[in-house]
Amino acid sequence: MRYFIGSFRFLLIALYILFLIFFAVLVLPVLTDESRAAWIRRLARIVPRIMGVRVKVSGGIPDEDAVTLARRQGKTGYMICSNHISFLDIFLLDSILPVRFVAKKEIESWPVFGLISRAAGTLFIDRSRKRAVLEMAEKMNETLRAGESVLFFPEGTTGEGRVLLPFYANLFASAVATEAELIPVVIRYTQKGKVTTIPSYAGNIPLFTVMKRIVFSSGLEAEVQVLEPISSAGVDRKTLCAQTSAVMSAALGVPDATVAKEEAVRQRREAALKHD
Repeated sequence: MRYFIGSFRFLLIALYILFLIFFAVLVLPVLTDESRAAWIRRLARIVPRIMGVRVKVSGGIPDEDAVTLARRQGKTGYMICSNHISFLDIFLLDSILPVRFVAKKEIESWPVFGLISRAAGTLFIDRSRKRAVLEMAEKMNETLRAGESVLFFPEGTTGEGRVLLPFYANLFASAVATEAELIPVVIRYTQKGKVTTIPSYAGNIPLFTVMKRIVFSSGLEAEVQVLEPISSAGVDRKTLCAQTSAVMSAALGVPDATVAKEEAVRQRREAALKHD
């Protein structure tokens, strides 16, 4: 029975992806920004349902009408950051928050998800270039000042979901430069009440393999928690990064790896000074 259900889900997701390609190519480009955001949220909600993943959202999600009004009034958008575990993260976050994602350049060339990402207005960062971070920060600043919200993954890669990886502070500079309010979001995948690594593609696991693991599993739940906003006024990027890592680690109930990393760097510097 599990094999039949999994196979049926896999077929449905394949058909739905074909529909998303059609929609991304022919419909999204002609929509207004507000209509595009609304449609992306509607379509994103369907993906976890088809794959058999129950979604539970908690916390203070920004009101859609208030966000739209703020944008029309020329107010700065939100800076949002989340931990990153699975390709499903994108659909979960798209379904509850109107955002533009920051993603690695490689995704832009992916056959299916690259096309959908481009149509959805994703900002791509080429980490192989030295000026990439500076150029991305400028794009993020422009987007935020235009009233749009931007979401990035401060870990810089995907984790397995049991811990929070150390954060990179560079992209937090955009929140500081624009004084955008920062909203931390944490994602946790569970199976029958226990944290699971099934949806994770950490370690370069092929996307196809992860999709099979999800659709052939039962009792999967995605828990998305929107945390209290953090003010970026009057702080530098490293301080904002540390504050965000602290609250996200506490929400997940895991050690703060960013603090541990900074402490390790400090100890190495002190040891080097003593050696000299």
